[in-house]
Amino acid sequence: MTSRNISQNAVDTAHPDRRLSDPSPQGEEELRFIRNFHDVFLSTGLTIFAVGLGVVSILIVNSFVNVDSVNAWRSTARFYAAVSFLDAAIMWMMAELFARTRRLFLPAIVILLAFSVFFLSGVFVSYVVLFSEQRFDGVASALKQLHALPVTLSASGAIAVLAYYLRMKLPFAMGLGAFALAMTGATAYGYYQPEAFAENFYRLQLASGVFLFLLGVFFDARDPQRNTRLSDNGFWLHLFAAPLIFSSVTVMASRAGDAIAGDAAAAATTLMIVGVFAFISLLINRRALLVSGLISAAVSIGFLVSSVGLDGAWSGALTLLLLGGAMVLLGGGWHVVRRVLVAPFPKNGPIARVIPPEIGRQE
Repeated sequence: MTSRNISQNAVDTAHPDRRLSDPSPQGEEELRFIRNFHDVFLSTGLTIFAVGLGVVSILIVNSFVNVDSVNAWRSTARFYAAVSFLDAAIMWMMAELFARTRRLFLPAIVILLAFSVFFLSGVFVSYVVLFSEQRFDGVASALKQLHALPVTLSASGAIAVLAYYLRMKLPFAMGLGAFALAMTGATAYGYYQPEAFAENFYRLQLASGVFLFLLGVFFDARDPQRNTRLSDNGFWLHLFAAPLIFSSVTVMASRAGDAIAGDAAAAATTLMIVGVFAFISLLINRRALLVSGLISAAVSIGFLVSSVGLDGAWSGALTLLLLGGAMVLLGGGWHVVRRVLVAPFPKNGPIARVIPPEIGRQE
């Protein structure tokens, strides 16, 4: 019996009427990374510990070495890299206790973030020491020597985080690791085609987001009922994919709108993109895709409202009212709208695993 089942049994014992009155709707995006305030308390302590560990490490390095010469600077850098990797190892050992053994997901996320910062700090300093020359003769020299640093950091981060996922089975690590993998592809393109990278930055960002989105759909299709860790993997992949897709599409569409009909058209285009996101979210039953669009939607609504001549207070108030009302209507009628949208699609088979049907659900 899993810890989740044990916790649920305890709740059902204390509140036997909940089994009948408050059933958990099938297919919902349950936030299983936090269970109670103990997780918040422990995560806060882990955050403070990680910050303290980093500060103490810097103070130790500063107290044992000096930077009076280039050789002394390199010795300092090597020492700092070693300390950073040691800090990463300490966080990994804590993950063995809290993530792998006790399965505390929120603390495991905090530990992963701290582990990633320490590990990438060590990689960054090691790269500078190993592949830089004795000195940087200006910005051009520094850029030439550090040309491969972005792809090195991305690839190292992807390997480290995915190794964390394979060991700890933390769904958040799947999302973060896939994001780092997508960044590795983008930075590798930039390494070989730096000029084309700058020109096609938003296209690369869109491609990275689509990669994460399709990977999330893959995990969703393996668990259309949203009951296992595979669904949690899909949730985090969609959460990482949404900002990449939304921001890149919005920028490209806004540029086209500015060139054609000005700022008002760009704002209206942004709202249309939010609508498309809402439609896709409803089809695949993933609200996470909408999260990244909320801020942009608020800005666009505010711009359109202010364009009719209202002052700042009225524009802000109406923006909150319209955006909040739309979210309440969509949230309250989510399953009703889905039932209409997915009615033409098959109730079983491969398509039904990507677009799960709304059958036998109570509002």
